[in-house]
Amino acid sequence: MSYNDIVQSSHPFKLSKTLDLDFLGSCHSMAQFPWDHLSLQTLWAGEMNKPEIRDAWKIVTDQWSGTLVVGGSDTVAVVSPKHPSNGFCVKVIDDSGQDKFCALAWALSNEAPLDPLVVCSRGRMLYVLNAKQKKVVGQLRGHGGEITAVITHPAFPYIVCTCSRDFSARLYDLTMPPREHPNNPHWPPSMLPSLGGAPHGLQASEPEGAGIGRCVAVLCGGPSGGHDAAVLNAAFHHTYPLLATCGLDRAVKIWRLPKMSFDKMAREDKPLFSSTRIHQARVMSVSWLSLDVLVTNSAPALTRHINQKDDLHLEDGTIAIWRWLGFDRFFPPNQPKPSKVMRGCASDYQESSSFKLLSIVPIPQTTRHLHAAYTLKNNYVIAMTLPDRVRLHNVADFKPRRTPPFPLGQDEVTSLASRLHLDDAGDADADTDADADVQVLSPPVKGRDIVAPEAEEGLQAAVVGFHGLSLMALGSRGRVWIWTDTTD
Repeated sequence: MSYNDIVQSSHPFKLSKTLDLDFLGSCHSMAQFPWDHLSLQTLWAGEMNKPEIRDAWKIVTDQWSGTLVVGGSDTVAVVSPKHPSNGFCVKVIDDSGQDKFCALAWALSNEAPLDPLVVCSRGRMLYVLNAKQKKVVGQLRGHGGEITAVITHPAFPYIVCTCSRDFSARLYDLTMPPREHPNNPHWPPSMLPSLGGAPHGLQASEPEGAGIGRCVAVLCGGPSGGHDAAVLNAAFHHTYPLLATCGLDRAVKIWRLPKMSFDKMAREDKPLFSSTRIHQARVMSVSWLSLDVLVTNSAPALTRHINQKDDLHLEDGTIAIWRWLGFDRFFPPNQPKPSKVMRGCASDYQESSSFKLLSIVPIPQTTRHLHAAYTLKNNYVIAMTLPDRVRLHNVADFKPRRTPPFPLGQDEVTSLASRLHLDDAGDADADTDADADVQVLSPPVKGRDIVAPEAEEGLQAAVVGFHGLSLMALGSRGRVWIWTDTTD
């Protein structure tokens, strides 16, 4: 059965289990073990798909399938409904005691590919846990602000991206040890290494950390092309060296992954694409759907009506499906390998128009989290977390945008001309009921609501696992709801 049928059926999922993890305190994030038996064909570009590893990998995926990692106030819990003996908790005590574990992800290392790793963040610190050994094996610093997201590369699971409120994103290699001394470039006219630190996308003067993990690249923020506010989420491209980021500045950016080396930390401040025209408010998440198609979602936008400065209201956030038109320009189809030097022009990394909106639909203002997942039937499903339920949408159900009228009607041209003015006060006779900027939206999309019993408007996140065969939701007080597919 396709996921389109699942979403439209009367009972797509059955609540199979609830877990109470109230000892974690306030919970905000979780991540499910993402790999199965067939994942070895794509991980490490297929280099680990060998007979001597294949059997052991099957045992590992059977053992850890369905395992969740949940972040609490000061504790990370690994919970396995199928194999309770795999569960454990790690408590981290720092000086502040105020930051929560806000971002989690699973990872793997080349040295021990059969030992799953958990990468989690608390404040500006990054921790690496060995799930098999049940202990912390890495503790890293580098960001100058709170880490907001942790993302693992889909093909190279030892590469991890972290997003932060210091306007930057960093790439870490879990096969390398931390740096003991900074290796920053010099800024002319000085001939000594810079001591700018994290705000400038550089290393601080103290050691990077202990255990495993090293920052190998920084995607810097700033007016030259980077983000101008907190970076909230990121997504690796599945097959090309690309990373998409989004943030509080309403911008979506696509970066070419810089060349990574053991000795020198790469630094990039000019993406291949950047635009703030896709959404009207902060962009909360980004995911790749195909080679050049992405899906992003935004929070509600605070707007006002024309010439009504005190009439503020919130407009619904949106989900946008759009195509990056510059993909073939940077990665020509007849060119087997990407160019060594790849740099866009100012119209690419400052405010690009090289995109096409395919569909854009409003979402409820109470939306707290979105998760896009690939299913067994070659469909993408979006799990939208609402206060007391999870709403499922099939991406195939999203309709194209309505075509805006052109040429403009005479009445509309006259109305626009009447609002032209040179003074700050504006024209008193202008149409005060029209909005300053009206987006052309697609028709509404009908989804399927999965209600979480006794959620009490406390749902924080939801993830779709097992290629669309399971659904898990997390409550703010540590309760986890697990649904399983009831179709054949």
